This record gives sequence, structure tokens and C-alpha cells, in this order.
Amino acid sequence: MKKILVGGAGGFIGSHLVKKLKEQGFWVRGVDIKHPEFDTTCADEFEILDLRRQDDCLKATRDVDTAYCLAANMGGIGWTHAAPAEILHDNLLMSTNTLEACRLSGVENIFYSSSACVYPNYLQETNDSPGLKEDKVFPADPDMEYGWEKLTAEMMHETYRKSYGLNIKVARFHNIYGPLGTYDGGREKSPAALCRKIANIPGNEGEIEVWGDGTQARSYCYVDDCVEGCIRIVNSDVTIPLNLGSDRMVTINELIAMISDISGKKIHCKYDLSKPVGPKGRNSDNTLIQQKLGWAPNITLEQGMADTYKWIEAQLKK
Repeated sequence: MKKILVGGAGGFIGSHLVKKLKEQGFWVRGVDIKHPEFDTTCADEFEILDLRRQDDCLKATRDVDTAYCLAANMGGIGWTHAAPAEILHDNLLMSTNTLEACRLSGVENIFYSSSACVYPNYLQETNDSPGLKEDKVFPADPDMEYGWEKLTAEMMHETYRKSYGLNIKVARFHNIYGPLGTYDGGREKSPAALCRKIANIPGNEGEIEVWGDGTQARSYCYVDDCVEGCIRIVNSDVTIPLNLGSDRMVTINELIAMISDISGKKIHCKYDLSKPVGPKGRNSDNTLIQQKLGWAPNITLEQGMADTYKWIEAQLKK
């Protein structure tokens, strides 16, 4: 039986990935600085380790065949603007130390979770910007320090692949959402934040605060599609980064209208133009993943948001 490491197994995507790998019959070691917040882990082993530390990375990577490297200090746009130095410091250490530990431990397959934040801001200046293609990362102008770290780590993984012959796969996540994710406290992303705000409205009508003017646009990928894509990429022979996200872009106002329909509540928006909003329009181009894998994320936004809203609503009622 293959033994698999999931770094960041206490986080949102990592906890879902552990569950999926166990369903497929693998032995899984989960590693994080915390246990999953909203569910118990089903990992065969779960170790509290700090992947900023080289010795902890060596403990994490011992005796495993495959490593899914998802650990990161991250959050929504509020968090990336609030803690850029912390994000850059922590993520550079985690990416560097985990990759070197995989090399020293002889890990056969390495998966690195990158981000759509590696793409240049100049390609995302309108809310109808075309989908981002994998070969358009240079000239570089990533989204904040988080994006610069992800692009640097991508280059480091490619260098390790060429220099040491490591089997490395890279996926660029595009706005992953779903149940069991953070929905308050400042690290939440826009789908969860909007679900929380609307679920908290008493009765059938109310007002929510919206960052920006609501015309900024994104594509959103449901977590089950993300996890499926990670596993498919690891099992492929692809050696270049692939987008892992939906290619359907909606504005924040359109997302609010969708959640309003799901909740059965009439929503009024109070726009706060002083808050950060990030790129005006960001969307995944899925041409390459469809060519390479014969697959792309396909869970509809309506279905995924309905599941997400119901879960967040239930959490708030607790």
C-alpha cells in the first residue's frame, strides 16, 4: 500500500484531500500545526509539526511514497493585506524546507499547490478579462507577497525537478471554496464571507457590507473538484503547472444574487470602496488541463454554493 503525506492536513483543502485518499484505500499521514477545525481527521497518523522547521519537515516526509504539499499561511484578501510579511516569511520557509526534506527522504512523487495569484496583475484589469493561460506568468507581476512567494516556489520546484530528477507536479488553485472552510475571523474568502453575512440576517430581508463596488469578478472552484484534480495531476505524466479552477467567471454582485436565491432572503448591499478588492477580473483557462487530463472541474457554482451556504448556516446556528 502506498503511504501518502498530506502537508496542511489541518486546513480546508488538506482535510478534504485526506478523506478522499482514505476512501481510495491509501495509508495517509496528515501533518499541520493544528488539527482540522470543523471535523475529525481520518488520517492513519496525524502529527502536529511546524513545516517552517527543517527537522519537522524531515519527520513529516519519512517513509512516504507521495507528498501533497498544501501547507501555507494564507487567507482571503483581508488577510493577505493585513499580514504580508508574515505570509512571505512563513510560506518561503514551508515551501523550501518541505521540498528539500522530500529530496532527502527520497519521496517518489511530490505535489505542490500553487495559486492563481502568480499571474500578472496587468492581465486582470477588467471584469471581463480573458481566462489566464499557464504560459502567461512572465513578465512577472504577481498578486501581492503571497503571489510572489508562490511564483518563487514554482521556480524552485522546477529547478529541483531538473537538477535532481524529482517527479514534481504543480497545480495553480483558483479560489477554492466549500464546506469545512473558514467563514469568519478575517481569513475567510469571499464565498464564505458572503454566505456568513447573509445567513446572519434575521428574517427574510436585510443589508450586508460588500467590499468594493461588487463588479469585481472571479471564478470559484468547489473543493471536491479541487481534490479530484490534485489526485489526477499526481497520477499523470504532466511536468508543467496546470490551472485547477472553474472557467466560469461571475461578479461579486452575481454571486450575492445567487446566495440570495439559495437563502430565500432579499439582500441589499452597502458598498465599502475603501476595502481591498484585488484584481478586477480573474478566471481560469482550462484548455491545458482538458488537453492533458481529459478532465476539468465541473461541479456547478449553484450546486457548490448551495452546499456551502447550508453548511455555514448550520455552523452559525450552533
